[in-house]
Amino acid sequence: MNNLTNLSNDELLQQYQNAAATDCGSIGHTKGKMNEIAAKQYAAELINRKTSVPNYYAAAEKGKFNGIGSF
Repeated sequence: MNNLTNLSNDELLQQYQNAAATDCGSIGHTKGKMNEIAAKQYAAELINRKTSVPNYYAAAEKGKFNGIGSF
C-alpha cells in the first residue's frame, strides 16, 4: 500500500470506494478481508484530514471492483 500521506483527498476517496467495492463484490474471504482493512485505512486517513467519508456501502456502489487501491 502506498504511503497514504502522499495521496490527495480525491485519490484517497477513490481508493476507499474501490476497496469497498472489491470487498463487497469478492467471493473469497481473504480478498474481502484485505479490502475491508484497506478501506478502513483510507477512511481513517480521510478522517484525519477532516474530510467526510461516505457510508461504506454507498462508497462501494461508486467504486470499481479491482480498481486502484484494492487488492
